[in-house]
Amino acid sequence: MRQWNCSGGSETPMQAWLYFRSLDTLSLVSLFWFMVLLEVPRYSFGAIVVALDAVWRRSPLPGYWRPTISVLLVGHNEAHALRRCVLALAEQSVMLQRAQVQIVVVDDGSTDGMLGIARRLRDEKLIDEILRVETRGGKSAGVNFGLTVCRGEIVVILDVDTTLDRDAIEALLPYFGDPRVGAVGGDMGIGNACASLVTRHQQIEYLITISLGRRIGDLLGTLSIVSGAFGAFRRSAVLGVGGQDTEVGEDADLTMKLRRAGWRIRFAPEARAMTIVPDTMPGLIAQRLRWDRGVVTIWLRKFRGVFDARSAAFRLIDVAALLDVLSFQFVLTLVFPIYILWLYYYFDTFALSIMGATLIGYAAMDLLALTVAASLVVGLHHVIGLLLYMPVYAVVQMCVMRPVRLTAILQELVLRSSYRDPYVPAHVMRQVEQV
Repeated sequence: MRQWNCSGGSETPMQAWLYFRSLDTLSLVSLFWFMVLLEVPRYSFGAIVVALDAVWRRSPLPGYWRPTISVLLVGHNEAHALRRCVLALAEQSVMLQRAQVQIVVVDDGSTDGMLGIARRLRDEKLIDEILRVETRGGKSAGVNFGLTVCRGEIVVILDVDTTLDRDAIEALLPYFGDPRVGAVGGDMGIGNACASLVTRHQQIEYLITISLGRRIGDLLGTLSIVSGAFGAFRRSAVLGVGGQDTEVGEDADLTMKLRRAGWRIRFAPEARAMTIVPDTMPGLIAQRLRWDRGVVTIWLRKFRGVFDARSAAFRLIDVAALLDVLSFQFVLTLVFPIYILWLYYYFDTFALSIMGATLIGYAAMDLLALTVAASLVVGLHHVIGLLLYMPVYAVVQMCVMRPVRLTAILQELVLRSSYRDPYVPAHVMRQVEQV
């Protein structure tokens, strides 16, 4: 292996480039071992899977099965969005058979007049059932309450601020023609993508991680989450696993419960929805701290029994699904700061040049992933408008979102911070923690 001699702090980009060019292959691999060993295989494997998906897509079974449908909207202080959401639902193609569709609204302790708007919508025959909780109980409690009046064979759970393409719900239904399917997730885009640089960042992220990432998980059979913002569930399957548990990441928890019960989970890329995302960096960080704690609370703590080969519910496909999450969200997050410390220990300030090269590598791989995702979802012409944001995206992902995930994991491992997250009301979490 070539000896590295790059101490000092005055390297120019050209000097760094000449140094990297002088290294042989083994030396480059040794220098960038984190990316070469842990990141490049992930991107490469994803590209291979997408290529296979292009020639062998696990399409839904053909047929004309028309199940009854319940659309469940659970909201807290959503007066500003409820009417818009319900009017959009009225335009869904499944509403051509209105008698087959039931719309249920659960007002989770709102104080902003949401209940009054819901009642007016019921008077206009735009919704069918209203349930009211006087004291806020959280999303999981609201969903379970709503399930008590849902009559549909398929229950579509939506966030009130989610808007759908006209055929979105219709596109979910054929997958349930397979009686082994318990849940189907739809594709998610950003409804307020033009609001700020932060929302543009999330537009790229959603294309890569949801539009592309969940397509890969669907093909491999390892899909581990159906988004609570837009997903469809076989009602008998959800009731069979006891409904939703009280969790900060209740959608991932329910998906894993269904997997453990033997149900198949599918992703419907044809079913498109738009959701509203945080438009400021503090708002995004707060959201991701909550989401990333689920890596510990759900996949590391609650479902570690997936690895128990003695269990009657043991399935290798569930092991693969959990390993996928833990490898890329837990292990990579913990190893990355070790890599940075290693760089500074051996290379002093030249580590900055190495990190800069690593950042360029990430940007190139993310650009490839974005191009593939956009070609599958919205068309390559949409990539052009996002190219200007790619350098910012790569920097934010490596320098902000990775530390945020690390913080969330450490907070949960040491402080069990999810039990104090305002997403679930404090009085509910106190009871859960006691249990």
